[in-house]
Formats: sequence, structure tokens, C-alpha cells
Amino acid sequence: MGVIFRQSIQNSIINYAGIAIGFVVTIWMYPNILSPEEYGLTRVLISLAMVSSQLASLGMKNTVIRFFPFFRDKENNHNGFLFLSMAVPFLGVILLAGILAIFRPGITQYFIERSELLVGYYWFILPLAFSMLYFHVTTSFVQALYDTVMSSFLMNVAVRLLTMLLLVIHFMGWISFEQFMVGFVMNYAIILLALIIYMYSIADLSLTPHIDFLDRSLLKRMVKYSLFAFFGGIASIIVSNIDIIMLSSLAGLDDTGIYSIAFYIGSAITIMRQSIYKISSPIIADAYEEQNFDLIEQIYHRSSMNQLIAAGLLFAGVIANLENLMAVLPPEYSGGALVIIIIGTANIFDMATGVNGAIILNSDHYRFDLYSSLILIAITIILNYILIPIYGIVGAAIGTASAVLLYNMLKVLFVWIYFSMQPFEWRMLYILGGGAITLLIVFQIPVMGGVYLDILIRSIIVTLLYGVPLWMLDISDELNQLVDTTLNEINKRIF
Repeated sequence: MGVIFRQSIQNSIINYAGIAIGFVVTIWMYPNILSPEEYGLTRVLISLAMVSSQLASLGMKNTVIRFFPFFRDKENNHNGFLFLSMAVPFLGVILLAGILAIFRPGITQYFIERSELLVGYYWFILPLAFSMLYFHVTTSFVQALYDTVMSSFLMNVAVRLLTMLLLVIHFMGWISFEQFMVGFVMNYAIILLALIIYMYSIADLSLTPHIDFLDRSLLKRMVKYSLFAFFGGIASIIVSNIDIIMLSSLAGLDDTGIYSIAFYIGSAITIMRQSIYKISSPIIADAYEEQNFDLIEQIYHRSSMNQLIAAGLLFAGVIANLENLMAVLPPEYSGGALVIIIIGTANIFDMATGVNGAIILNSDHYRFDLYSSLILIAITIILNYILIPIYGIVGAAIGTASAVLLYNMLKVLFVWIYFSMQPFEWRMLYILGGGAITLLIVFQIPVMGGVYLDILIRSIIVTLLYGVPLWMLDISDELNQLVDTTLNEINKRIF
């Protein structure tokens, strides 16, 4: 658990720094530099590229984590696994280019009525998807080497700093919006190149294939797993992005831009999940190989508890400052407040379910991820199709939140039935109760100073009211270790 805790903390620090930068970029710069339609375009392109990259990956992103333990051999360049990891997605990119070319008339027709701006940037999807695809595949390979920090830094900090620079240059009038969009796509190519250079710097790797190592039995297992991971991954990505895509068609890019910013704020509470999942997944894969189910259950319980603690703190902080956040945004974004509450509430449950996805995907029951995702795609599309025309962005939030809740309930039940594990403990009620009491107290505090000063003071109060009791009750070993280490360091430096 040491490596999980250490890298989770490192990743969390990076991710929280990313949130701070993202706050400046998403909440302040984007709405004041780009129009809602232009910002909506960037979000739709990201969503379409994510779906496209999952299609082109041919299941390799998850396959790298699942099967690396079979290839692990530092002295023999891990038996050519890097070549395999890079070659298969390249075939997927060729397939993707063909699909985008053949189905272009139908795809553009879907968006042309309410999101005409997207049609002119249609081919930006391909290079953006290529960069995202290989970034995530390379990230999976680096994760398999138990190193997750650099990829987190590049995706959560570096790309946002690059975007911030582009926005400033565009605001100064030095580049047009079209040139801004070119730079926006190139940012992802830059972080991909940086991650590839880093990967070669930490390990003596080679792209030389070792075809002889792939015996028929292993190859058959990999192809079978990749096939299900491929469809399961597409299903999961569609569920995560269908609200943005459908909004752009049914409501327009203006509403998409407003919804995207509200969704970003409501999803900020899940930042700890990325940190824990990245390092937990390869360790769970190795634990399955060694039949160490006690370790898997331990990771499951601790991930659930620690994710809920982090989610509770961030959710309380966001809700306590909701009026301030709305005041920072231009008036047209005020309708996003309810979206933030809906998405944030659903993500609380998501975080409380721990790393159930990693447990399922790295087991012999990985097919369930596909089956459950297909059901959810149908439910999400139906809900969004019904609710968006009636309730607009709130309807999209309800549809997405319903999908998140149902998906996680299905996974929790599956892990409980097949592995006799479940993530919940009675102590979690202290966390939820502490969050509720914290908000009740903070809501009684009058506004103090300007918006930014009030945000700072309220955030400090929320942290103390929420965190100190949990620390004193010894709810989480990791939380207490973090607090004690921090206090000791402060004590050393001051005294």
C-alpha cells in the first residue's frame, strides 16, 4: 500500500494544482475571452476526440495494464511489449481516419443545424484523437512500471498552462480564433511527445518486437480481452461524453459551453479518483496474477474511504462557495448552478464506490464492464433525448447523474456477488454527516469582503470544520498519516 499512498498523494498534489490552474482557465479566462459558442466548440471536439481515440485504441489502453505482468522482464526489454502496445493502436488510427472520411456527411449533418461552427473544424478531430490515444497508451505503459506522476502532471497541469498561454495570446489579438484552435490541438501533441521522452528516460526500452514470446495461448487471451476492453471502453467513453455531444446537437454550442463549465466544477470532486486508480490498477493486476485477494480487498476498502473523504471536502467547498463561483462567471452562466449540484452529488457516490472498475477489468469477469456499459449507453441516450429538449442543461445533468449512479450500483453489486467484497463501512456515515454539518454552519456565515477573499476564508473554514473531526476520530490511516507528517514538517521548519 506504500506505493499507492505515496503516488496517490503526489498525484493529488499535481491534480489539485491542475484544479487551481483549471479554475483560472475554465472559470475566468474561457468565459471572458471566448464566446460560449467558441468554448462549446473546444468541449465538443474534446468529447468527439475522446470517443474516437477509444475507438482507435482497439482495447490496448486496458490491455497494457492487464497483461504487462506476463511480459515483465527488465533484462529482456519486457519481451517487446512496447512495440505491441504502439503498433496495434496505429492500425486503429488508420481505421478511424477511414470512418471519419466515409461518414463525414452524416456526422456533420447531425451538428449543422445548431452547431454549425463545429462543421468547419471537423478534421481537427483526427489529430486530437491521435494525440490523446497515444498519450493514454503511453500512460498505461508507464503506469505498468509503477510510475504515474509525470503523466498526471502533463495532462492536468502542463496542457492547462499551454492553454492559458494560448488564451492570453488570442486575447491580445496576436492570433485569430482559428489559429488558437490549431494551437489547442497541438498542445496535446506536445504533452504526448514529452511523455514519450520521459518514458525512455526512466527505462531502457526498445521498440523491437519479440514475436517468438507470443505463444498461441497468450495471444488468444490478449485478443479476447482486448476485444471486450475495446467495446467496454467505447461504451464507457460514450456514457461520459454523450451529454456534451447530444447537447451540441439538441441545444447548440452556447448551452454546451455553459454546461461544460458547470460540469467541470461539479466533477472537480473526483480528482482523487484519478490518482488512486492510476497506481491501484497495475497493482491489482499483479495481485490477481498472484491470487492475492486479501490485498485487492484492502485496496478496495481504503480507496473507497479515502476517495469519499476527499470528495466530501471538495463537494462541501464547492457548495459553500457556489454563489461566489456564479458571481465570478459572466451572467449567462448562472443557469449552471443546479448542474453543479446534480453532477457533484452523483460523483459523491461514484467516489464512495472505490476502485470497483479496476477490480472488474483486471479479473476474469472483465466482460461485465462491456455488458453494463451497453445498458447504460441506451439509458443515457434515452434520458438525454427526452430531458434535454425539455430542461436543457439541467436535463443533461440529470441524465448523466442517473447514468453515474446506476453504473456504479451495478459494479458494486457485481463485485459483492462474485468476489464477496463491498466497499462500504459504517464509518462513512461520519464523513457524510461531517460534510452536512459543515455546510449547515458555513451557510450561516455572512459574506466577508470581496468574492475572492470570501472564497479563501470559506474554504479554510470548510477544511477545518470538515477535516479536524475526521482526523481526531482516526477515520483513515492515510488521512492521519498525511496530517501528522504535514504537522511535523511545519513544526520542524518553525521551531
